[in-house]
Amino acid sequence: MIKLGAIALGTLLLFSGSAVSVTQPSQEEVRYRDTAAIAYDESVSRAASLENVTINYSTRTISETRSLAYRYPCYEYSPAYGSCAAIAGANVIGFYDRYDENLIPNHQSGSPIGNTYSYSAEDEAVKKVILELYDYMGTTTSGTTEKKFKDGMADFCRDKGHSITFSSCMQGDTISYSKAKSYLDANQPVILFLSSYNVGTITQNTNSDKINYYVSDVAHIMIAFGYRTYVYNGSSTYQYLNVASGVSGYATGLFNINYKTKINNALAVNIV
Repeated sequence: MIKLGAIALGTLLLFSGSAVSVTQPSQEEVRYRDTAAIAYDESVSRAASLENVTINYSTRTISETRSLAYRYPCYEYSPAYGSCAAIAGANVIGFYDRYDENLIPNHQSGSPIGNTYSYSAEDEAVKKVILELYDYMGTTTSGTTEKKFKDGMADFCRDKGHSITFSSCMQGDTISYSKAKSYLDANQPVILFLSSYNVGTITQNTNSDKINYYVSDVAHIMIAFGYRTYVYNGSSTYQYLNVASGVSGYATGLFNINYKTKINNALAVNIV
């Protein structure tokens, strides 16, 4: 699906002979569909790339850090192309299953580790919830919209005897890192609706950090379960969210909110 889309776009541009004016879809029309690119392809798809960035420094400070769990839900089971919304929704459900294990029947949510928590790995019960959410959200192989995602989550929670609320972490058209942090500090995960995104890992060395990024330009949904802020040389700031990406092979990592990404919306989520 991703490869065909890339080829079709290339063909359109090749034969156009002039610049093509394309009407961009509204936020509610964006269909979020990227998922498990590595699982379906032997190599990274045309829509994705692997990139390395090296930051040289004299001083480095991790000024802020928080994670909602020692190990948070990081599911990646994909029943079909376009499943990222259902996987992201299941990661949210899995997080709140800790407080009501009826959200995912026949599944042990995890166990405490000191003053934090380690969530259990994906199992057949989790896969069943992903399939259910796929239907609740009206998902197809071309994905689902933000509205259908929220409606599907609300219907799923209602049928489990719960309600769900969403709170904006945006400041105009831009994510507010401070708002996202405040909701994460209040133990509420943040849903990220993205038209392009990255998932990174940092290797720390003396006087240099190497960041390996998986970058995709396909619309996608991820869940943030924490944050981390790096400051280099007293002034250069890098702001990250700890994410469950839903992409096979890159299920967890750091999302750089300022690196090759388009954030359409960011919503804190609470299930009561």
